[in-house]
Amino acid sequence: MPASTVSYGEFKIIVHPETNRLGAWVASVSVSHGARTVVDIRPATIQPQWLTEAEAARDGIEWGRRFIDREFNTPQARSWVSDRSHAQTWFRDAEEARSGKFIA
Repeated sequence: MPASTVSYGEFKIIVHPETNRLGAWVASVSVSHGARTVVDIRPATIQPQWLTEAEAARDGIEWGRRFIDREFNTPQARSWVSDRSHAQTWFRDAEEARSGKFIA
């Protein structure tokens, strides 16, 4: 199978499935950002081994996405549930103040 290329945000993930000496499928993964290669991974001795080429390719793409999320995408400080709760409280207080029900 030829290499699969997937865009993930500003990154490009290139996965090349190949068989190891035991006949199992493994994936070589390369992640790049523009012209710069961020990571270039060849199969190591301890890794997932798959029965089909498609499974190895899917695993390589998932690994690339997890790597990008972990290394480059900053997590949100609070959950959207918390943000929504704060917004609802602010909106309710603003509406009550405008309608005269809120006494400062």
